Amino acid sequence: MNKIKQKYVTRKTLKVNEKNDIDSIIEIFQKFGKKYHVITTTLEPDIQYQTKNTKITQTYTKTILQENMNSMIKKLKNKGKITLIIIDNLNHENKEVNKKIHKLNKLKNVKTKKIQEKDTFKTLDEIISGGVK
Repeated sequence: MNKIKQKYVTRKTLKVNEKNDIDSIIEIFQKFGKKYHVITTTLEPDIQYQTKNTKITQTYTKTILQENMNSMIKKLKNKGKITLIIIDNLNHENKEVNKKIHKLNKLKNVKTKKIQEKDTFKTLDEIISGGVK
């Protein structure tokens, strides 16, 4: 085995969509480059990160509030195992958003995690390492 492969054999691989914002790609390499084998690659549209068996994407609560629930469910059903990080950017609790998130959680292949924006990298790290259920 060559030296490069040996270096990454014990690390988990994090694939980053090359269509992400260049600043976010650089930030991911800075935050996770020493802990994970981070590579940029072409992923499915709307998927930002991928580990061995889980696709990860981020969205905002305002986006969920504005999105049609049926189209959102249709998109997510076809993606395989996916974790949806929902960044709370509403100033107040919204029952409609909570209902939509609850419906998304009922899908077999979807896990959701509602967070504050400052917790994004900590949550992403938990998901990659397998700590989020």
